[in-house]
Amino acid sequence: MERLFLECTVRVFLLISATAILLHIMRVKDAAAKHRVWTGVMVLMLLLPVWATWGPKVSLRVLPPLPRAMSHGPIVTEGSLQAPVAQKLSSGELLLVSVYLVGFCVLVLRLAVGTIHTRRLIRYAVLQDGVRTSPLCASPVTVGFFCPMVIFPENWREWEQSKLNSISAHEEEHARRRDSLLQWFALLNRAVFWFHPAAWWLERTLSGLAEEACDNAVLARGNNAREYAACLVELARSVSRSGARLNIVGMAVPGGLLRERLRKIIEIGPRPRISGSWMGCVAVVCAITCAIAVAGTVEHAETKIPLTNQTARSENPKAVAEQPSRPSCRYCPNPEFPDEAKKAKISSASALVEITVSEKGNVDAKNIRVIEDPGHGFAQEAVAVVKKWKFNPATLKDGKPTKTRTTVEVQFTWHSD
Repeated sequence: MERLFLECTVRVFLLISATAILLHIMRVKDAAAKHRVWTGVMVLMLLLPVWATWGPKVSLRVLPPLPRAMSHGPIVTEGSLQAPVAQKLSSGELLLVSVYLVGFCVLVLRLAVGTIHTRRLIRYAVLQDGVRTSPLCASPVTVGFFCPMVIFPENWREWEQSKLNSISAHEEEHARRRDSLLQWFALLNRAVFWFHPAAWWLERTLSGLAEEACDNAVLARGNNAREYAACLVELARSVSRSGARLNIVGMAVPGGLLRERLRKIIEIGPRPRISGSWMGCVAVVCAITCAIAVAGTVEHAETKIPLTNQTARSENPKAVAEQPSRPSCRYCPNPEFPDEAKKAKISSASALVEITVSEKGNVDAKNIRVIEDPGHGFAQEAVAVVKKWKFNPATLKDGKPTKTRTTVEVQFTWHSD
């Protein structure tokens, strides 16, 4: 359980960091383009726990080779294994899961309450002169997932026509982009990864980018930048007087970062839209990088270590008279130390097994025999890891690879901190 939390934490950090660096290097400034990229990152984050548990992995052998003493692992007979016994969570794991579930449930409950109130807001909004209004709104807001709609405050008739046009254009852009749906998933992602600061940062970033993209769309329609900024300030004052943009408990509607928005509207103006071809390049590069961050598994480089405490004999009938060379370990990851042995406070052990190495250096998973089993689950872990091992196969005098039967001693060591 701790490993899943740690793996998700590290991979989320890699996802966020790699994407931010790529967007900076590729000089992506358009808010709409950045919003699309970060939305993709959010989707990957939501899929990350499932992928980390059951998804395929890609080995990235970037670490230095392990020393000889660390390269050995266990091996056992296929037929001697019993069905795996479900391991109970330790007290530390139970505490970790309990704390996580408390945080997750609090945020999910808040999200659910806000969603229910949003549905009620839509249901009881009053349609006047083609405009939906609600006394709960201090400023216009776009709500709804698949059929989003704009709801105005009741005093919208007092606005000047230019203000009404610019604010309507802003909210219509939110509806076109389905920002309310994306923001809901961002809040769900924050609930899933509430323990990770990146999830909170990503939710705020998506909210800010959505507002900036809609501001750019308003300015692109020819609205005056200073007049539009003045409209936003008036709306902010209305929200400040009412205490919230929506007078509903549990609602989380984007609309912050006003000072930065005003600066970009007045000083920078609308940024030029990114071209389709360049956006395609950005999407491909980010997709490849994110896929590596999600599916990549950092491992040690291949080692060429002769197996100790072993005998090797050729299983090629034509070469019985020849003594083959010893197979050497090419890729031999470490075994997992059994939980049963940890509970028994065993710090080290070894298992002796007999395996068959094919001409291609693979271990025959159906032909593994345990010779010495120290118990406490060491044999089971040995079989599991030896199936992953890769060897440089044994060779005859003419250099031709040959199938061999060899005995290997697998060592376990565990240091409790």
